[in-house]
Amino acid sequence: MIERHQDYILTVASVPVSGVQQVPLKLDTDAPFALRLVRSRNIGLNGWKYTTPSQAYQSNALRTDWIVPVAAGQPAYCSRGSIAYNEMVYPPGATINVDIGNNTGQPLTNCQLLFRGSKLYKDGTQWVPSYPPKMGIRPAVYQVIVPNLGVSGTLLNNQLTIKNDADMVYRCGACDAFTMTANAAASAFQFQNVYVKLRDESYKAYSNDYIHVNDLFGQGLPTPLGGGTGQDDQVLFTPGLVTPEIYVPRKHNLYFDVTRNDAAVEGAATVDLYFRFIGMKVFAQ
Repeated sequence: MIERHQDYILTVASVPVSGVQQVPLKLDTDAPFALRLVRSRNIGLNGWKYTTPSQAYQSNALRTDWIVPVAAGQPAYCSRGSIAYNEMVYPPGATINVDIGNNTGQPLTNCQLLFRGSKLYKDGTQWVPSYPPKMGIRPAVYQVIVPNLGVSGTLLNNQLTIKNDADMVYRCGACDAFTMTANAAASAFQFQNVYVKLRDESYKAYSNDYIHVNDLFGQGLPTPLGGGTGQDDQVLFTPGLVTPEIYVPRKHNLYFDVTRNDAAVEGAATVDLYFRFIGMKVFAQ
């Protein structure tokens, strides 16, 4: 069996005060999908639930992936998501139905649920390079700069090219604007609504749509505290993990598309985005 990293994102533009029920997320037909993690965005403590491969709900009530404090008066923490263990394997072309709650008294906007896991392919159906029989390894970081990304717009086919000296195993990532000012609040919000679609060398995407950059890469200027009812674009200071890892042979490429929609964000400006692909160099011996 061949495993390939896969993200499915469900976006609900507006969730009314009454919440929404049975919003469908249609999965691809090319392979089964093994779900291992679910992460919410812009839902906070309002809650969500989803259906399993048997079309039963995974929980009997709305739940959250936020870390709810035990002590009264303490803020809730956003997390990297809720782990699905054991994994749930959905057949090709299956549908995940989603309920999202809303107890804020006003509509919620741009609510998202990220379903992260792997596509499962039969052996021999995909080109999957891997480690040589004998090798040496060492840590490595490849950086790709996406310059002059305006407050709105899309830049396609940004390219990571692996050098000729060794293969690369991509395991996690980070993305920052690296723009520091004396105003800590301004430094923490160089960008908010940046989304990325990662592709392999044949331009086959690792997701059904654009994924928020904080969920796919992570950034180094986080605000991990929140009130639960507001937006949760800030993330914990940890890199975005790619599971399973992506093996890229020397002189081969990965591609990624970047889109941004910060036109309505006060103080937003053009930024240079520094993407870091973190992992190991693999030297054949």
